[in-house]
Amino acid sequence: MRALVSVIIPVFNREALIKIALDSVIQQSYTDWECIVVDDGSTDGTKEVLKNYATQDSRITFFSRERFPKGAPTCRNIGLDHAKGDYIIYLDSDDYLLPFCLEQRVVAINNNKDCNFLVFPMGKKKDDTIVKVEIPSYNDYLIPFLSANLPWSIMCPIWKTSFLQTIDGFTEGYPRFNDPELMIRALLQPQAKFKVFNDVDYDTAYMPSANEPYVFVDKVYESLMLFIPDIVGHLEFQGQADLKKHLALYLHLWFKYIIKPS
Repeated sequence: MRALVSVIIPVFNREALIKIALDSVIQQSYTDWECIVVDDGSTDGTKEVLKNYATQDSRITFFSRERFPKGAPTCRNIGLDHAKGDYIIYLDSDDYLLPFCLEQRVVAINNNKDCNFLVFPMGKKKDDTIVKVEIPSYNDYLIPFLSANLPWSIMCPIWKTSFLQTIDGFTEGYPRFNDPELMIRALLQPQAKFKVFNDVDYDTAYMPSANEPYVFVDKVYESLMLFIPDIVGHLEFQGQADLKKHLALYLHLWFKYIIKPS
């Protein structure tokens, strides 16, 4: 059953929340993991927190982003460069793992060794409870990702490290949409094989921030100006230019957040 799993966490000014994320990794029932945290230039006490955790548990290491562009995609790629695990899970600093997460996923890995990635449901905090976010069933998951209807989030897949390296990790410089961009490129790969576990319990959870919608809106247009041409190029390269029409729904998303009734 043994498989080293690398949990990669980008972080920026999350002095309190990063403790929840790191504690959730430490509390895993499966113990053959490493956790790589990459700081994106925090100006609060985040770095001191990371130093303390790395001192207490040798499986935790942290790095500072020392190149541009700033942002979570760059930090995730730095983590990928340092990862020693056969498998990768990306965890954001406002996410956490349930105690059985790694154990559940490694069991699934051992039963699906031909897959490049496996996908599991997550939970989302709503008021004082955690609600499971169901993963819809599709014959082709590429279409919803192209249509701004994202079936899962960043913490849901567990990836073969070698597959992520083959597709060069994240595209850097996107303020938003870096997760769907990665998933679209992954799903476009002719050799990609994956499995979605719709019916199991959620094994990660997400804690949305109260000011998130405003931060999101601020970066949507800038991101779409990068994201759409890049995805069009990938579709054309893979001989699937006919799927470009689905990207129009990202513009609908922009109107939803940007254009407000007067």
